[in-house]
Amino acid sequence: MLEKRKADWDGKVRIVGLSIDQSKEKMVTHVNTKGWTSVEHYFRDKSDCSEVYGVSGVPHVLLLDTKGRIVFKGHPATRKDLEADFDTLLKGEALTGDGAWVDGAAGASADAEDDEDKEGFKDDVDAAEVEKAVIAFRASAETWCKDEKIVA
Repeated sequence: MLEKRKADWDGKVRIVGLSIDQSKEKMVTHVNTKGWTSVEHYFRDKSDCSEVYGVSGVPHVLLLDTKGRIVFKGHPATRKDLEADFDTLLKGEALTGDGAWVDGAAGASADAEDDEDKEGFKDDVDAAEVEKAVIAFRASAETWCKDEKIVA
């Protein structure tokens, strides 16, 4: 998809692979054999990112919208057309269909009103608390990706 849609997506869409292979060498061999050289690949080594994000099977995908919010989490085969999903997200539109998260909740209706009292994302958040969460996330992310990016 990245190669086919380079003109449309260049600088806008990133696909990041986080490998659970037994070694960095096996991952590099697998990536090169499959020809997945347009994807950014990282070897997670012994990090706990699978537990943190609730990964129960492989492959597993997280789709983020243009605001950095997770809008889908699960097996990519449960989505009809990932390419169309990327186009939808780039337009700033919400995903619909199986497994789509709207306003922070899996299975929520895409037609739900934008109501500050409902569960999900709110504009009245405590900036100090958000900053604490970001700092904690960065610390965890550094341990998940402690190995450098793999360049084929």
